[in-house]
Amino acid sequence: MRYVTGHPGGEVVDLIEGFREAGLEFVLTRHETSAGFMAEAMASASGVPGACIATLGPGATNLVTGVAQAYLDRAPLIAFTGQLPVDRLEIATHQKLDLRALFAPITKWQARLSASNAAEVIDRALRESLQPRRGPVYIEVPSDVPRQAAAGGHDGASRILSRRGNDVSAAVDRVAAGRAAQLLHECRRPVILAGMDANDGGTAGELRNLAEEWGIPVIVSPKAKGVFREDHALFLGTIEMLGTARLYEYIDGSDLVLMIGFDPVEFDRDWAATASVIHLGPLPNDDRNYHSAAEIVGPVREGIEVLRSVAGKPTPKRSPKEVRVFRESFRAFVTPKRDRLTSQQVLTELRAVLPEDALVTCDVGYNKAVTGQCLAMYQPKTFFMSNGLSSMGYGLAAALGLKLLHRDREVACVLGDGGFAMVMAELETAVREKLGVTVIVLADDALSQIKANQERKGYPVTGTTFGGLDYVALAKGFGIKGHDVRTVAECQKALRARSPDSPTLIAAHVDPSAYQLG
Repeated sequence: MRYVTGHPGGEVVDLIEGFREAGLEFVLTRHETSAGFMAEAMASASGVPGACIATLGPGATNLVTGVAQAYLDRAPLIAFTGQLPVDRLEIATHQKLDLRALFAPITKWQARLSASNAAEVIDRALRESLQPRRGPVYIEVPSDVPRQAAAGGHDGASRILSRRGNDVSAAVDRVAAGRAAQLLHECRRPVILAGMDANDGGTAGELRNLAEEWGIPVIVSPKAKGVFREDHALFLGTIEMLGTARLYEYIDGSDLVLMIGFDPVEFDRDWAATASVIHLGPLPNDDRNYHSAAEIVGPVREGIEVLRSVAGKPTPKRSPKEVRVFRESFRAFVTPKRDRLTSQQVLTELRAVLPEDALVTCDVGYNKAVTGQCLAMYQPKTFFMSNGLSSMGYGLAAALGLKLLHRDREVACVLGDGGFAMVMAELETAVREKLGVTVIVLADDALSQIKANQERKGYPVTGTTFGGLDYVALAKGFGIKGHDVRTVAECQKALRARSPDSPTLIAAHVDPSAYQLG
């Protein structure tokens, strides 16, 4: 990774200079949380640990949310913060916090850097971040350390990164795969649930082969969108998003669930299905969120290959007509018709103008639920959201990180107006770095998901609505093009005007009633 994202303070300027001398580009963000989100998105997309930096005190506390995002969405990340110099640490009080204790609950490992341990600490940090489950590590850097000469040094970091794709090397147990194959032959109504550990190009082909050979419909998690083409006849939908109750009903009517690369953090509810489960993933089913009748532990692609091999001649299970009827009914259910512009219509128009390899992020709220379900994705690792942590403010920052990483690809983000308001200053970051992202705000002047919850409970609407913004004037203030759209035609025109070199802001004023289904 060539970028380090962050917001500096006096205690880390020497560290930033050290990064520059090492060939790493420091990217200034307008808030430390955004720096964490940007670094996490780059890490999730590339598999290479991201890096972010903040100063001590409030800089470190602001970084916590970005690091927690990486922790719960299993992204390799190295988070650096400054700290008081070593000779002042025990006696100073100003901005003094126990930062390793602060980051301990949301990181896999924590360390204090010194001149004598620098090489070993960085090597271990990389190893820890990449071992399953992947995640962030925290490194505390006293402000006097970066000016000191490091002892030793070796090429351990490059060796670690070179083998990052093989971090699970144990051979797949063919006996265990045989038990899974027996369940597959015996079942009549199986379904596949594909999760984040399946979401890569090497696994996508094997997953498609398994589904097609055995006639098994596929449901994905939000973190796995794109691993199975959503225009495929066997694709049903995305779990835990808009209309998910109907997907759970389909699971309840199944007699076997192939849980492929699904991490427990991806579930937003307790697993209650009575169907037998085949657990196939890089780690054993030790979390026991569901009982597994068979477990295939190892690299996901190899696990599917072995299962297909030992299962022998496939017997198609589900009727194509039955799958098609459910699929068509479900798509109609999650795209209700309204007189005013709906978020679903905006997403349809966005999909129509984006190439298949475009990278898309979304934020949190109803915009997440509708985008996760209604924006079709076609390739692995092209869709990104904050799922385990579900933090507002993620979508814009993540999109900027992805555009930094892939300047040759189109990048778009879908945000709610509440989440956008939290991080709109990062539009300046996008302008400064010449990041041509398409920013779509689904505007309804409310925290609509929470407002709907109040209304369901019979409470008065309190603290969940706010004044609207002049998005065109706001865009002008940042020196970019802004569009207010209220119809499909206006949406199409605004999307055609998006810029490859600077952000384009499109405020789509939508009818929030389209989030309410049934």
